[in-house]
Amino acid sequence: MFKAILYSFLLTIILLIHTHCSSTKSTYPSNHKKITNATTDALNAQFYFWKNSDSSAMVYTMIQTEPLLYARLDTGLQFYASIKITIALYSISKNKFYDSTSVVCFISQNQTTYFHSFPIKISNDNFNAKITITDLNKKLQYSYFTEIKLNNDFTRNNFLLTQNNKILFKPYAIEGSKIQIYHPQKLSSLNVDVFKYHHSPAPPPFSNFSPSINYLPDSSFTLRIIDNSYYEIKIQPNAFYHIRANTQTLDGITIFSIDSIFPNIKDAKEMLYTTRYIMNKNEFERCLNTSQLPETKKCIDNFWIQIAGSKERAKEVIKNYYQRVIDANQLFTSYKYGWQTDRGMIFIVFGPPEEVQKTINSEKWLYSLNGQRNALVFNFVKNKNNPFTTSDFILERSDYYKDIWYLAVDQIRQGRLSVR
Repeated sequence: MFKAILYSFLLTIILLIHTHCSSTKSTYPSNHKKITNATTDALNAQFYFWKNSDSSAMVYTMIQTEPLLYARLDTGLQFYASIKITIALYSISKNKFYDSTSVVCFISQNQTTYFHSFPIKISNDNFNAKITITDLNKKLQYSYFTEIKLNNDFTRNNFLLTQNNKILFKPYAIEGSKIQIYHPQKLSSLNVDVFKYHHSPAPPPFSNFSPSINYLPDSSFTLRIIDNSYYEIKIQPNAFYHIRANTQTLDGITIFSIDSIFPNIKDAKEMLYTTRYIMNKNEFERCLNTSQLPETKKCIDNFWIQIAGSKERAKEVIKNYYQRVIDANQLFTSYKYGWQTDRGMIFIVFGPPEEVQKTINSEKWLYSLNGQRNALVFNFVKNKNNPFTTSDFILERSDYYKDIWYLAVDQIRQGRLSVR
């Protein structure tokens, strides 16, 4: 029943958006000299890989179409964007290239979001995937990396999450919403471990910090299969859920609870927590010890007015600082809010990087320093021991960053903060 519903849903989407896609098979994708690599992800591309059989997986893709270049096809009057999506898989166990699949799609100009799905060949293995989306009219290529775990029936890529018949591309959902979960094995039940959410900022970049995950759920419960087809979970506030098909392994999929105004800041308390990066201990505790939210808000406002020098200047600094918090939430939220992550911390204090170099297991952020381009570098390495997400990148900390950190914080505290 589910396959019929899903097929109907996808067919409707394709008919509504008036697109045409064709698939091609290729060997290792070559780099075309005329194609330029994009330095930022203007497409805001999202991907979801679902293992629906032992030999194939579905790839669900969603992009924002505004950056695409539209042109006429042949002699027609309608303008279309033309994109090529390529998935290249590299076997982790065998340490070699496995297979590549490409589709070329033509997108009409009357839509802002484009959705497409197509199958890829897989085996029971874990893969590093390189995904490229090429704007064929603009000759601009966007690159993405992800890990796909398919070596058993319990990994996150065996789970498909939907809400209101739409793919849940991001690993979070608004509190109170109901999420449908599909698993190809149609097991009688799934185990859910519940973890309470804590407002803990990332440690400074010069701290002596080693990441560790203590898998100690606050509670657990079981989901029963519905109509021999799917499972359903209702998302409660201030928690995240790790869903497993087998309690003998930590493999599974995680859903993080967000509030209805995400990625914005919910209230004065959360406003305070996100300001911890630039507050000293006494300033933070003074605001934290207020008994009512209006008092907390007044304490924070006074902090900003004091460091900015005037109410008018404080308004501008507040706007720019919390915009960085909002952007960090949008970019890095997984099993906790994006502002709490290492990448979120650096993004908030130093701003968006001037250049990002990515691989499957690392990111390198580059900034100018004292007028010298790319003089300041932050290296992030994927935390492979985190069972909740594949997007937890840990900063390589060093004493080298101490003076630079305090200088950046001091500039914000002097009101010298802008959004690029």
